Amino acid sequence: MSVGVIPVVDYNSCGLHVSNQQLKKEDLYNAGKELVDAFSTLGFVYLTNSGVDPQLLTEAREITNRFFRLQSSQKQRYSMEESIAFGYVGLGREEAGYGEVGDFKEAFNFDGNSVFNHPDKLPEDICPGILDFTKKFMATGRKLAERIMDSLTMGMELKEESNLKKYHRNLHNEGNITQMRLNYYGSAIDNNLKAGRVRLGAHTDWGTFTLLFQDNVGGLQLEHNGDFIDAVPLQNAIVINIGDSLNLLSCGQLKSKEHRVVVPEEEVRQKLTRHSYVYFLAPDDDAVINHPLLYKDEEKNEKNFKNLPFPLNFEKLCSRKFAEIHVPKQA
Repeated sequence: MSVGVIPVVDYNSCGLHVSNQQLKKEDLYNAGKELVDAFSTLGFVYLTNSGVDPQLLTEAREITNRFFRLQSSQKQRYSMEESIAFGYVGLGREEAGYGEVGDFKEAFNFDGNSVFNHPDKLPEDICPGILDFTKKFMATGRKLAERIMDSLTMGMELKEESNLKKYHRNLHNEGNITQMRLNYYGSAIDNNLKAGRVRLGAHTDWGTFTLLFQDNVGGLQLEHNGDFIDAVPLQNAIVINIGDSLNLLSCGQLKSKEHRVVVPEEEVRQKLTRHSYVYFLAPDDDAVINHPLLYKDEEKNEKNFKNLPFPLNFEKLCSRKFAEIHVPKQA
């Protein structure tokens, strides 16, 4: 099944509603094969029947509205400056399109280490309930991401020493910047933005893979055959896309595709605020991401391990990417 050209993977046999005791290796393998096939061509899938509690997304909307409707001076107290994983991002502070006009959105990033080990950093004083919510969202994101990593490890037929979870030993602790992000796009009409105007520039994600929960406003597009196509909202589905790190680890087998957000064509949607809630799974900072995974297929390993480049760890990749997209604050 697909929506447009984007495949739909039914995760009912492996979702979070299935306990570890009930989970079958055969189901993980079969789901993993479907995911690998999709990620090897388009780099994106819709995941249905994930087992994520719909109430969590209702809370996400409430918390997002509560924070982003605060006065600018209150939000700026938590502004993201040197950190690449925590803090508030105001209008135009990022250029995800690498040189395009500044992104027309607001956001707040929460890394797992801050949420679980340094909760005093969170804006609980101006947005009551945000700490409890972020803990629940990140815990859910982690459980689902680990289940998907198990599926991909089996679907790619990797050796145990290349189990994807081994690249994420420090998840939600120091040494790993896996994070969640709340995105808030104000009404396009209220801000005089025309249909098709880019609100989040074309970019790839940097990490392992991304779990995106989007509302029904629309505007997400992904690159396909040299053009951008709509990733229309699909009820109760999570959009998953591969990041640069897993693309490198898989020697390009799993595709990291550019994507962007534009103002939708329909006027009724232009009047609405757009929300998205994102879990960015990232490898550990010191994980070498440009040396291949080990497959059970030794011929594939022999081919992949020829002419290895100088090791690149995830922390170095992030530092370079962050400098490219972050717009210095005006004096």
